[in-house]
Order: sequence, then structure tokens, then C-alpha cells
Amino acid sequence: MITKLTLFTATLVQDSALSVSGLDRETSADQAFTLVDGVPTLVGRGLKGAAVAMAKRCFDPLPRAISDDIRHGALRRSAWEFVDAVTDGAPRLRAGVGIRQKTSARAERVLYDREVIPAGTKWQVSFRVDWSHVRSDDEGREAEGILGYVLAEHWAKGRCWLGGGAARGLGWCHLEDLKAHRLDAASYESWVKSGRILLPAALGDVPVVEPTRSWCFRTLDLDIAFGEYTPESDEPAWGLDMFAVGPHDAERTVQPAGDGQWAAPAWATDAKKPAEFSTDRALLMDGGHPLLPGASLRGPLRHAFSRAERAAGRPVADPNFKQEDVGADDVAGQAFGTVSASSRILIRDARAEKDWVAAKLHMHAEDEFSASSYRNAKRDAVRLLRGVFPVRIAIEAETPEAADRLARLVDRQVALGALGHLPVGGHKTRGAGWGVWRAKPWAVDDVGKVRDWKPPSEPTAEPPGRKHPTPRFIERSAQADAWVRTEYGALGTTAITLGEASALARAALGGDLVAWWCDPTIDLALASPPATFGRDWPQDGDALQVDEVAFYAAHAVWRAARTSGGARFVRIEEVPEHEDGATRTSVVHTPARLHGFSRFSSANTGDGNVLLREWHVGDEMLGFTLTKEQR
Repeated sequence: MITKLTLFTATLVQDSALSVSGLDRETSADQAFTLVDGVPTLVGRGLKGAAVAMAKRCFDPLPRAISDDIRHGALRRSAWEFVDAVTDGAPRLRAGVGIRQKTSARAERVLYDREVIPAGTKWQVSFRVDWSHVRSDDEGREAEGILGYVLAEHWAKGRCWLGGGAARGLGWCHLEDLKAHRLDAASYESWVKSGRILLPAALGDVPVVEPTRSWCFRTLDLDIAFGEYTPESDEPAWGLDMFAVGPHDAERTVQPAGDGQWAAPAWATDAKKPAEFSTDRALLMDGGHPLLPGASLRGPLRHAFSRAERAAGRPVADPNFKQEDVGADDVAGQAFGTVSASSRILIRDARAEKDWVAAKLHMHAEDEFSASSYRNAKRDAVRLLRGVFPVRIAIEAETPEAADRLARLVDRQVALGALGHLPVGGHKTRGAGWGVWRAKPWAVDDVGKVRDWKPPSEPTAEPPGRKHPTPRFIERSAQADAWVRTEYGALGTTAITLGEASALARAALGGDLVAWWCDPTIDLALASPPATFGRDWPQDGDALQVDEVAFYAAHAVWRAARTSGGARFVRIEEVPEHEDGATRTSVVHTPARLHGFSRFSSANTGDGNVLLREWHVGDEMLGFTLTKEQR
């Protein structure tokens, strides 16, 4: 079986909230989520970018059939194709704030918000490997296997980071129900005719290839628990560790009850728990659980590290005063990221486990003279009284030494939390945030280089049964000078047919033709794809309507196009130097390739090479023609 397409299908599940920036629209958020016709959309290019980034970690070199670079010459189309995904529901607002390292107060002008899709949301995704864009079966198997490896060995195991703010807890996802299907020409035809529903049986195992580059992944799971503080199990509790992180201002006065327990007076034991209630300061929720954002944990870790470095005599910049650009030499920036270098320490949002308990507390400011409530400063606020947050910290690095160095840094901060010296959340000076940290051992998921792979040479031999000729480019001529004359005007009509344009061009060029090209006008009555490229003159009676058409001679070109002012034409031809209206130009020859794509709107142009003869006036190109064409 000759593979035409490999299709991967899966369900993408969010382990944390997701932020994917979209176009500005009527919203109060600083960073809007991507909506298409009001539907939240996970854009395919974002999915592909995340997959290519993970592939580059574990594969070097990456085949040009996956991601090409201009340094290789003419860019190639990628064989990886990612489809947009949509979901139900609506985005929610998530607030963010910068905290000053010296005072732990809010920094000026560093308050922002973004729209996010809540954790637990599911997306149906599909990824394709189009074998028509590979040069050999070896390159096709490599492109297919690398994508399978990324999906099965990383994304399915929770190392899928999408959108913005992954280091601060957003965009952590994993795949479920991952399947792979290989389609040959017959099954591909059936799949397309069924509306892309009918697929052949899934492969028994997802096709993967072994890594060609080493990379290090380390994961630390820890529980941050709030509740009664009992340092000795056989002694009574010393106090109560509470927790508070506020939501966006738009949600601060309404508290969802969620699926936990709420403290109530003894006389209210039979009262029915409301779905939500009013308060002055609510507790941030994600679904039915209180939320500890990754940013609320990342900040204390960085601040504690910065304090230790300053105490050791090493200068550390506060990013709130540097517009996040602390510089490449900053020790905290090297660990937690800068504007130009992403952080290698990623912290996921944590939702409280079940059996959490919260309360609505009534508070007031006390008058220092009378010891009574100070004027109208009475308020209420929600605090978490008991709950456990399962936090996950991930580290990635190019070498084991770099990964170990970052792991030791995190261990020092976690040890502070275990001793009770690293509060998180808000109201740290009022009894909130002083939870107990219990860390588990690090999980090591390092990727080791297993094999070497070299890209196929150019041009590569055509594999049996597959039509992918890769002819060499036509040798270009040296740059020269030429005198050209330009003539343009109106055709006196609003519509252009291919036959009429052919007759006018033949009269203007004198029958000397290398090739012609056209862009057909949309016509839903056409039953078969029209020819849009040819080497012989079209028939004068050809009724195909076109928006643009060009006829190329060896040293001249005639073009016509529909415009808002009617159809117009232009003719550029080389003439002797002494003729009137002649302009001196420099001639540049540029080779190009006909890829021979099968498109729904036109017949296949066939494969081959062409040599463009371009006329340049100064820094601008006046026009071009096709001077040679070879099959």
C-alpha cells in the first residue's frame, strides 16, 4: 500500500485554563481569546507551533518536510497539517498582577487580565501528515514518526503546553484516545466523499521513531495543604492555616459555592447551600474548586530566590521595574526567564481536591482609640479553611547538568515551604497563605539520543510507485541590461474570457509564446477543474472567464486583469535602445519550480522548472516573463 495520508485523531483535555490570544474586539480584557463567529477556537497554527517546538527538542536535524528554513534555499511546504479545533462554552476573565519583591505589594501599572477557557475543557483535534509533500519514503516515515512520537510520548503524558503563560500555569494539556490511521488512494477517496468521516481501521500502535537528540524533563509533584496546623500529631492544633486568592474584579462580589463544604453556625445546620452568594471579596474558583494559580506560586519562588541572592551579595533586578527585561546576566532571569529567553521552570495551576472547606468571614477595621469598628470599614471576605492543592512543577533543559541545577534551586524553595516560610496567595500578613508543603520525589523523564538521521540529498531518487520528480533548476544567466517599452490601457469591457485575451495577446506578441497562466473567475457551474497553465495558445473561442491572465514570450509579456474601473491590460517588451519610450532596466534571471499540486479550483499544472526573466528599475521590479520552461 502506498500511503497518501496519515491521520492522527485524539481528544485534547485541558489540565489548566487555556489562553490563546485572538484579535481585538469589544471586550474589557487586555488579552482576548480567539473567537471565530463567537465560538472559542484553538487555531491550527498554534497547535502546530507547539508540536514543532517539542519536536525540535528531541530531533536534530528536523526534516525539511516538517519545518523548513530559508537557509536551505527555496522553502518547502510542510507535510504536517493541523486543523483548527472548537469547543462549547465561553471564556472567563483571569486577572494578573505584578508584586514588588521588597514590599510584596502590588506594583504600579502591572495589573492586567486575559480571557481563558476553564480547565477540564475538551477539544476534538486531528493532525495530518500529507505524504505528497515528502521527497522519499524515508522522509515520509520520519515525518510521520516524529509527529507520532510527540503526540504519544509527550502530549499524551501531560507535556503539552499551549498558548500563553505556560510557565505561569496556563495551557497545560494532555491527549486522550489517541489513534493513527493510514490512508491510501482508495481509502482517501472514500474518506473525502464521506465528508471526512469514514476512516480505515486504526493502526494497532501509533507510529513513532526514536529521538536523534537528547533532552531532559523533570517533574515534581507536591501538595500544599491548608487547615489546622499540627506540628506534632499527638498535640492539639496550634492554629489555622487559611488561603485566599481573589478573582477578577468583575467576579469579586459573587462567590460560587462549588462542591465543597461551607462553615455555618450551629443553628443553620439544616440550611440549604446556595449555588452562589454575595460577598465583598470572593475566592478564586475554577469549576467547583478553589484555584491556586501557577503565577501565585511562581512569584513567591522567584522572590525567595532573589532575596537569597541579594543576601549573598549578588545583584538581582525586580522585573516590575524593568518591564520584564532584566537582562541576560540576571541570575533570577536565567532561572525564571527573561523577555528574550523563556523560563525552563514551569508551574501548573492547582485546583483544591475534594472535601475542601471554606467560610465567609465578617471583618472590620478597628478604631485604635475606642477598640470598636472603624466607621464604615466593616466587610466580609471568603477564606479557604481546609484544602489540599496538588501542584506540579516541570523543568526542561538541554543537559542533565542544567536540569539538576534548576532542580536544586526548586528544592531549596520547596524546603522553605516545608518549614512554613514561603506563604502564597493574598493577605499573608493577616493569617492566610501559610500552608504546609509536602513534596514527592522528582520524576525523571529524560530523552536520550538513540540514533542518527540524515536528510535526503537534493535531488533525491524517486521512490517506486510515487510521483515526486525533483528536477534540477535551470541554470540562470548572468545579470545584464535591456531596454524595455511599456504599454497599457483599457480593454473596453468588464469581463475577460480566456479566448478573447488569447487573441489580443497573440496579436501583441506576434505568436511567440513560452507559456500562459490565468486566475479563473469563480463559476459554480463548472463541472470540472479548468486548465490554468499551458504552453500552447488557448482556443480563441474559449469562454472561461478570468480575473487575471498572462501570456509570456521569451522577451515580452502581455497581462490583463479585471479592476474596479473595468478590464485593463499591460504589455512589456524588450526593444532596441534607440526606440521612443524605451527604459533601461537590469535583467535578473530567477529559477522557479512548478510543484504540480492538484487543486479543487484548477487542473494540475504538472511538474517542471521555469526561468523567470525579471526587469528591474532601480530597487523595484517592473515586471517579468518566462524565458524558458522544461519538463
